Parts: sequence; structure tokens; C-alpha cells
Amino acid sequence: MRRASVAMVATLAGLGVIGWLCADRSDDVLAALAAVPLWGFAAAVGLHVATLVLRSEAWGLALASIERPLPRAWVHGANAAAFVAGAAQSQAALPTRVALLRRLAGARAPLTAQICMADVPIFALEVCATAALLLSAAAAGLVPAWIAPAAFALGLAVLLAARHAPDRLAHRPMVRGLAVLVDRRRRGRLVAAVAALCGLTVARIWLVLHVCGLPHDLGHVATVFAALGVFGLLPFGPGAPAGATLAAVGTAGVGAAVGAGLVLGATSIAAVFLYALAVSAVTITDRQIAAVRSRARDRSERAEPRLAAVQLERAEA
Repeated sequence: MRRASVAMVATLAGLGVIGWLCADRSDDVLAALAAVPLWGFAAAVGLHVATLVLRSEAWGLALASIERPLPRAWVHGANAAAFVAGAAQSQAALPTRVALLRRLAGARAPLTAQICMADVPIFALEVCATAALLLSAAAAGLVPAWIAPAAFALGLAVLLAARHAPDRLAHRPMVRGLAVLVDRRRRGRLVAAVAALCGLTVARIWLVLHVCGLPHDLGHVATVFAALGVFGLLPFGPGAPAGATLAAVGTAGVGAAVGAGLVLGATSIAAVFLYALAVSAVTITDRQIAAVRSRARDRSERAEPRLAAVQLERAEA
């Protein structure tokens, strides 16, 4: 209860600061928002939808290495709900994901601790990707030189620890959540999925900075990429993207930076709901197809005895 209260206060405080900046720099913020063409907004939404799909696929690979693969509908359904919850408060995403997957999968679901641990390899790979991007930011003097090596050391340390944990701590069930790192069939696909989603995120950030009239070279894009990761871990809710862009490129213009953050936040929320609607539509369609097939099978089974009786009567005649 106390943690939820702290998160709520932090979210309201973050939104309050962003609201005050929007009012104080309203001309610059509106100019940045007006500069965003419809195609740019739609492209940013599409890029983020693709990253959500890849993130779910990466999580599905990690889960599949625990025991056996789960149906994609369950994996994407649980993640879609988690993304919706995370759009309001990032800390709500993990418990939502765990609860819904265990409800959908029932006895086939991994343990709660294993589901939580399955995120660790993805997180570590994203930290390593962030470190690689920050090299360009450090070269441009946008961040201290030690940040990129420190981020890479952190990501590599987590990866190495996660890689050896299934062997050395095999008696602990929770480390089975890290099994994808020792699964040769899925490990490479996980790395490729995380690399692809990071690349799409870089493209989306570049696009938004460009249309909002902010510096959009690789160094500035890398800085925003890293800031979004950090602010996403904090309980700032929907105000996190604007806070991230303000911290990363605010020196180029406070109003434009806040405007870019609002665009990133709006396209994220739009993408999350589009993804959730698409997953729901596919799930409903699959259930309807399964129901039609089940009814057809039942009719066929009921018709078989009558057909056999008719054939027997004809044979006797």
C-alpha cells in the first residue's frame, strides 16, 4: 500500500512538472507539436507496435526455454495487458504480466519467480545495446566518458551471471527462468529479437526528434534512448517520456524537448492500445474458428453411426 502511494505521488508530481512546463513554454511546445506531420505520428506508432511484437516474441522465447513453448496467444495476450497497465504506471506491468499468464496457462504456466526471471536476459541485452549506443554520445561530449563502459560492464555482468546460474544453481527452480541463455536453439533468436527492437526504437526516436526540430544525430538519439530506459524504470507514469527528452536534449530547447516527449508518450500509448486490440481480435477469431471446427467435428461424429447403419442396411439388401 505504501509503495503504491509513493508511486502515485511520484506520478502526479511528474505530471505536474510537465504540465507546468507546458504552460510556461506553451508557444514552444505547441510549435513542436504542430511540426509533427500525420505521417510522422503514424510512422512512430507503427514502429512502436513492431517493438511491442518483438518484445513479446523475445519474452516468449525466454518462457519456452523453461519447460515447453506456450501458445503465442497466451504470451501476446499477457504482454498486451501488461503494456496497457504499464502505460499508466510502469511498475504495474510485471505483476499484470505474471498474473494474466498464470491465469491463461493454468497448470502449464511457469512459476511466478521463473516468469519474473525470464525478463532478466532481455534487460541485460538491452543494457549492452544502450552501452554501445552511448559510445557515440560520449564521443560527441553529450555524456561523461565513463557512462558507456559502466553500462556495458553492468549488462555484461548480469548476462554472465544469468548464463552460469542455471548450471551452478540448478537446484533452485527460479533460475529456470534464465534457461534461454543456455538454450542454443533459442539464444541466437533472442539476441536477434532484442537487437531488432532496439533498432526500431532508435529509428522511432530519430524520427520524433527530427520532426520536432531537435538535434537528431546518433549521439543525441543514443542519449534519449538511454534516458527513456532510465525514466521508464521510475514511477513517473505517462510523464516519463517527456522527462526523458527534457533531461537528454533539454539544452536544445525546453519547449521542443517537452513536445518531443509528449509525442513519444502519445505514440507509445496509441501503439499499446492498437497492439492490445489486434491481440484481442486475433484471440477472438481463433476462438471462433476453434468453436466452428469443434461443432463440425461433433456433427461428423454424430453422423458416423447413422452412415454406418445406412451402409449396413444397403449391404443386407
